[in-house]
Amino acid sequence: MTSFEGFSASDFDVFEEKKWGSHAFNRERLEVKLKLTSLGNELKEYLPDRLSGLEMGMTEGRPSIFNQHKVQDLTLFFFRNEKERRALGGILDRTKSIADIVQDPAAHHRHIIMGVRVGYSGVEAGLWLHRDAWVDWKNAVQRCGEHWERDKLSEVIEDLPESIRYGRGQGLSADAVPSKEVKPEEILGGFGNAEPWTVFGERFGRDDPVLGSGELSGKLVGLFAALVSLYSFIGWRRDNDFHELKEAIKEQKEKATMRFKSFEPGDQVRVLKGLASGHLGVVDSLERKGVVKVRLGTMVVSLKIEELGKP
Repeated sequence: MTSFEGFSASDFDVFEEKKWGSHAFNRERLEVKLKLTSLGNELKEYLPDRLSGLEMGMTEGRPSIFNQHKVQDLTLFFFRNEKERRALGGILDRTKSIADIVQDPAAHHRHIIMGVRVGYSGVEAGLWLHRDAWVDWKNAVQRCGEHWERDKLSEVIEDLPESIRYGRGQGLSADAVPSKEVKPEEILGGFGNAEPWTVFGERFGRDDPVLGSGELSGKLVGLFAALVSLYSFIGWRRDNDFHELKEAIKEQKEKATMRFKSFEPGDQVRVLKGLASGHLGVVDSLERKGVVKVRLGTMVVSLKIEELGKP
C-alpha cells in the first residue's frame, strides 16, 4: 500500500473553475484520487471503533452524468456499509422521483458521512450531512423532541475542540463559526434547507504546511475521533432509531421477498428506476439477496427487485 505523503500545489490547481468540465485534466485528477485513496487507507486503519465498520468511497473524477459534467472537487468519504444502505434504500427513495435520482444519483448524499474534500482552495474534512440524508438528520430532530436529549446534543457540541467549525451550504467557508457558538436549535432547524450540506469540521488552506506532508492523516484521525460522539448522536442505527424504522425495514424486506418469488427466468419485465427506466427486458436469472439479472438487448444487468415491475 502506497503511503500518503501530502498534496502539492498542482493537486489544487486541477480544480480551477475553467478545468471543471474538461476531460483534458482527467490524468491530473486521477493523481489526486490516488493520493486520496492512500490517505483513506491510512485513515481507515485508525478509525475509532464506532466508525470502523464504515465503507470507503470516492466521488467521480471525470466529468459525467454523475457530477453534472463538471468536477469541482474530489471527496473521499466513509459511510454505512452496503447491507445497511440496501436496507434503507427503499425508504430513502420514497421521497424522490426517478428524475431526481437520475439528476443526483450520488449515494453519499443520502447518508451521514465522514469525509475529506480536496478543491482549488485546499482541504475540508469532518462530518458532512446532505439535506437528502433525511433518515439521519430527521432522526436527530426527532430525538431532540425530548428536552433531555437536546441537552445531550448541547453537551456533545460543547465537548468538541475549538478548531472544529460549523457551516452550511457548499462547505466550510473561511468565516465559518466555531461549532461551540452554535445553538442546537439552529443546527436542528437548518438540516433540511442546508443548500445542500451541513458540515462540522476543519478547513486547511492550500498553503497550510500540513497539507504537503504525511502529517495530515494523523491530524484527520484526531478530527474524526473528536466527531464520533456527534456522528453517533445524529446517525440512524437500529440502536439509535427515533424514526421507529425497524418495522418498516422488516416490512419492506418481506415485500421484496414476495416480489422476488413472483419472477422466473424468461419473464418479461419493465425497469422502473435508474438510467434504463421504462425499458423492457427479460429475466435472465434470479440471484441471492433480491438481485435479478435482466437482459436488455445484448446486455445483462443486475437490478434490485424493487427496480422491476410487470410490463
